Amino acid sequence: MRPRYDLKGGVRGKYQSGTPTETDSATVLRVWAPLIDFPWAGEDKHLTEDTQIRNASAYRGYESPDLELLAPLDRTECRDASHWLSVALPVHGMLSASESLNTFLLALWLVQPTRTQIKLRFMESPNDKPSVVRILDRFQWIRGQVSDADISDERLASLEGLLPRLRAAYLQGGRLRNALVLTFRACVSADWQAAFICWAGALESLLTYERGAGLTARLAAAHQRLLDCSGMPADDSVAQFKAMYDLRSTILHGRSYDRDQNADNLNDLAKCSDMVRGAWRAILVSSKSDELICVLESDDDVRKRFFTAGEASG
Repeated sequence: MRPRYDLKGGVRGKYQSGTPTETDSATVLRVWAPLIDFPWAGEDKHLTEDTQIRNASAYRGYESPDLELLAPLDRTECRDASHWLSVALPVHGMLSASESLNTFLLALWLVQPTRTQIKLRFMESPNDKPSVVRILDRFQWIRGQVSDADISDERLASLEGLLPRLRAAYLQGGRLRNALVLTFRACVSADWQAAFICWAGALESLLTYERGAGLTARLAAAHQRLLDCSGMPADDSVAQFKAMYDLRSTILHGRSYDRDQNADNLNDLAKCSDMVRGAWRAILVSSKSDELICVLESDDDVRKRFFTAGEASG
């Protein structure tokens, strides 16, 4: 079977040690993941019904001798982790373990870009030996965008409100899921051009409503309409979007091979990243979220009426 177009970020069954036996359908799988470079000074935080941030001493399963995959460095990183992400999953629940972790990382990125990574996930159920999976698709960070400031309790409160909406949009399986997957692929790409193209593609997926000439201007106006509707700042958003989309075309058409100014590349990538983050926050966090999600999941006619509203008078 082909891998699904989703947020799993890997091939099921690879790079895993410890083999759980068959489990009952009512069994809850407990997933633990060390949050590497997670800049929060708190102890514990309950995010959703099944997802929590726990303190450093909450999990010691990595010490099990049954986990042959773990190298000494892995165990050291687990001991040094200041926090763990803990997720309780029904074995046949809607979200997989990897999707649960990756939606958390996406929500954290939307709230505040950090250096946080998840390199391993441990899985335990009542009747099985613990198992561990090595995660190879890891969130990247952009030098100059990430600050050394801690995540505030207010930011985590924002994440708490955002995460259920993000997961619901993903599980709905519609147009927003497509944009979420493209956003995720950009976040785990170590190549700036690939990240830029995926983020630009995510924006286009969110904003498009028809084909034909004038695509760049149409998307730029739709982007401003999205920000305006959500009450987010939209100063110079049209010019910024057009500049971003022009660079997207430069990359896609093979004309960026001689862009060797690393600082400029990272600066442009951070601007594109922030543009995508702003669009998702408009959709998932604002007081208009329910309306926006309904519109964006609809067909092109509904989307066009929304994005072009007020053009005649504007």
